Amino acid sequence: MLNNTENLIKQVFDEMVKVKPHLSNYIRYNDDGTINFPKLGNEMVENFPWPIGIELRRLFTKTALGRDLLTHIFRTFERTLQFISFIMVSQLVEEKVKNRISIPENFKKEFRHRFPVLSLGDYTWLITSIGNLLKQQNFEWFMPEISENFNKGFYEILNTLVLPRNILMHFQSNPTNQDIERDCIVFEEKLTKVLSKIAFLVNYKLVFVKDITVVKSKNHEAFFQHSMDLLHNTHSDFSTSKIEGVKFTESNSVLLMKQTKSIGEYLNLSPLVIDTKSEVIDDHERFSIIGDIYLYSKYSDGHLMYVGTEAPEICDLRSLHNYSTLVEEFNEILSVLSS
Repeated sequence: MLNNTENLIKQVFDEMVKVKPHLSNYIRYNDDGTINFPKLGNEMVENFPWPIGIELRRLFTKTALGRDLLTHIFRTFERTLQFISFIMVSQLVEEKVKNRISIPENFKKEFRHRFPVLSLGDYTWLITSIGNLLKQQNFEWFMPEISENFNKGFYEILNTLVLPRNILMHFQSNPTNQDIERDCIVFEEKLTKVLSKIAFLVNYKLVFVKDITVVKSKNHEAFFQHSMDLLHNTHSDFSTSKIEGVKFTESNSVLLMKQTKSIGEYLNLSPLVIDTKSEVIDDHERFSIIGDIYLYSKYSDGHLMYVGTEAPEICDLRSLHNYSTLVEEFNEILSVLSS
């Protein structure tokens, strides 16, 4: 009989295979004919974008029912929903700048109140509110699978997470071991449902554009050479690839792309998701910068704060070379969606 984590891996990977059938080739078996779940878990980690994949990698190391496992389940929920909400916010901004959508005043007011300091409740609100808002406007998502998968049942699951998570993290109750074990089972099953609904992410690639070079010879048209890190792996030693073409993207940015063989459609997630691994440490003030993939967490007194996927705590990255650009881009988000 499969344990809860093995059930999660099997059910979510089955959904990934429906999206990309060739992934079935990566299922490995033990000598007794049973599925090798550690290897299958690694395939899941590699095929989800890094901010989600790394949390799954951590979760899969926890086997015993208890507070540690439950904490990691909620942490996986939080990072997953944080990443998804940032995708939705990034496209909402793009569409609003192009005057393709309208945003009601009640959304603007609530966004202005919530977005400077984010938590799990804010991620669930962003996903639910943006999803419902754009459904009313016959909106075409960058990831069209959102329309089909983000439905009433999906939102209902999200709305059951916040209170139990807050009780757990702030020690607002004194549950018995039996209560915690039961919650591990219940919420891992909910996590399975959420991950199954976003299994379509295997159709997309998260990349960091390290550099863009213009190549122009005397007798030929100019083209652009992109040096990109592919932010999918079981560890943070990401592979780098080069893409050439007549189109160009934005340098020093984290992009969600529909394919990585050429420059096609993409969604820029910066400044909400950033990569500091290519930061040049050329001054004492930058010695404290940890190379990592960071997600926006807080904006206070004109300063941006980020939480790293590997860095242990919320980080102040004001010494980054492109920090002023990040602040400018963030203020644009606030202005577009709240004024």
